[in-house]
Order: sequence, then structure tokens, then C-alpha cells
Amino acid sequence: MNNKISIFLMGILIAILAMNQFQINSLHKMMLSQNGSMNQAQAGAQVQGVSSGPSAQEVAAQILPKGVPARYGAELGVSFDSAAAAIAVLAPFEQDTRLDKLSGKNLERYISIGSQTSCEFCCGAQTMVFADGNKACGCEHSAAMRGVVAYLLDTYGDQMSDTEILAEANQWKATFFPGPTVEKYMAANGQSGSGNGLQSQVGGC
Repeated sequence: MNNKISIFLMGILIAILAMNQFQINSLHKMMLSQNGSMNQAQAGAQVQGVSSGPSAQEVAAQILPKGVPARYGAELGVSFDSAAAAIAVLAPFEQDTRLDKLSGKNLERYISIGSQTSCEFCCGAQTMVFADGNKACGCEHSAAMRGVVAYLLDTYGDQMSDTEILAEANQWKATFFPGPTVEKYMAANGQSGSGNGLQSQVGGC
């Protein structure tokens, strides 16, 4: 009799232990499932944050030039903050319209620099100048960009490298085309968004 009771009680104990183990396993699986869902949600949020990134206005505040150019701004009376007015000042210095034409080494440098950039967002020209130094585009923006190159070669050619002068021309390009410049920058850095809300161009073509 005692043996039967012992066997019966042992059976009940085994059943209870098995049920507890089943509940523990079920709870463990539930926790893993919840953690997995949370991790996926967090990963999705991170991916979404990377893809969206800063707004076009925030990028514009970081990359678009502002104020008076340090070396020549005051002497010419031009500012990145008044791009339209600067066009009228810079354009007359370009090779095609100036009376005292660039020649020799300065002309070679002018052609070299002008062949490395363009007013790409305006009329699709691939360069600012042709191989002979004549203008490759007749828009106001390109004229002003060529003008700043010619002026800097004439005035600071012995103090500035071609790379530095090219950088100044591209600073003005960014100022003349703020929206497209920001869009291109964001795309190059894997950021979504557009230059919507930013001016597409300053001046005319």
C-alpha cells in the first residue's frame, strides 16, 4: 500500500515538474520574441534616422558660404550674402569682356582652372571655358565665376594656388545655386531629402 502511495505521489511530482518546465520554456520563448521585436524596431529607427538625416536647411547652414570673402571681398565690395549684386561686380573681370586680357602663365592657369568647374546647374556646360580660354557658357553665373578666377590670378596669382582659386569659384557657384548644391551634397553623402525651400538660382542664364 505504501509503495502504491509513494509511486502515486512521485507521479504527481513528476507531472508538476514537467508542467513547470513547460511554463519556463514558454516564458523564455516569449521573452526572446519580444526582445527580437524590440531590436528590429530599434534597428528600423536607426536606419530611418540615417536615411533621413538633417534637413536641407540644416545642411545649407553648414556648407553654403556666408559673409565677405576674406582676401578680396572688402576691396571689391562683394559678399556671399548678396550674390546677385556680386555678379555685376565680378563678371566684368572675365577674360572675354576685360580690356587688359590675361596672357602667358596667367592665361594658362585661367584655362586650367576654368576647365575644372562649370555652372552645371544652369545650362549644363561641362566647363567654364574652352581650350582657347573663350567662355563656354554665356550665363551670368559663369561670367562671375570666370571673373573671380581672372581677378585673383591678376591680383593674387603669386600668392594663391590654382586649387585655392578654383575653390573660390566654386564658393560662388554654391552661392548662385543654393538648392541644387545642397541636393548634390546630400546625395553624395547618402542622405535623403532635397533642396526644396532653398532658392534654385540667383541671377539669370
